[in-house]
Amino acid sequence: MTIIASWNVNSIRVRFNHVKNFLNKVDPDILLLQEIKCLNDEFPSFFDQSKYNVIINGQKAKYGVAIIYKKEIDVQKIKIESEILKNQSRVQLIRLKSINLSILNVYTPNGNPINDDEKFQFKLKWYDELYNLSKKFNLSREDLLIGGDFNVIENVRDALNFQEWENDALGNIKVRTKFRELCSLGLINLSRIFFKPGQIFSFWDYQRACWERNDGILIDHFLISPKKLQNVRELKYESSFRGLEKPSDHIPFWLKLNI
Repeated sequence: MTIIASWNVNSIRVRFNHVKNFLNKVDPDILLLQEIKCLNDEFPSFFDQSKYNVIINGQKAKYGVAIIYKKEIDVQKIKIESEILKNQSRVQLIRLKSINLSILNVYTPNGNPINDDEKFQFKLKWYDELYNLSKKFNLSREDLLIGGDFNVIENVRDALNFQEWENDALGNIKVRTKFRELCSLGLINLSRIFFKPGQIFSFWDYQRACWERNDGILIDHFLISPKKLQNVRELKYESSFRGLEKPSDHIPFWLKLNI
């Protein structure tokens, strides 16, 4: 079995104990992290380094992604050529030779405020580049898993109160369409396989007691190639981590493959 997890931690230096507890609880083979908010040399050594390695694509104060993986796994780093995707530290691409699977760690731009045309258009262009990169795997018939924070409320039921988000860059129809175009490549959104829309959320804002009222949204996903879908045995969102002291506003989630 292979367990692959993802988590927007909203600052790894603030949340490192929570991540350590997650590693001990779930024992993932791979953990994709988003919004680490630190440079590469500032990433804390909180995990068992005799067991795990880490690949970091950091950026000072904001953005940043990282991949923690078990040392026995043969991980190949793949260079991303797109200038838009490289513009900010938001993506990483690796390949697992042992299970013939490429994994793309993504932290999609927020795009707000929506009346800031530069920010909103950058988000749309970023999605276009994500589509182009994913299409290359589709055309070469290589299996791909995309995991992370997509910053999109794709289904109106993926928010307790969607009307509050409809004119936001997360609920805007143009962004939702870009996400659907990505899925149209044949990628399967695993949250749709395991949960009904509205059954699970992955983000609760710090404001307005959103966690206490369960006023959440679903914006964190795994998208997987159809051939690998038959190997997915479980998908779980760990909601309890949102109720911890000083939590991330996102929760970790993970899938289990029978390979």
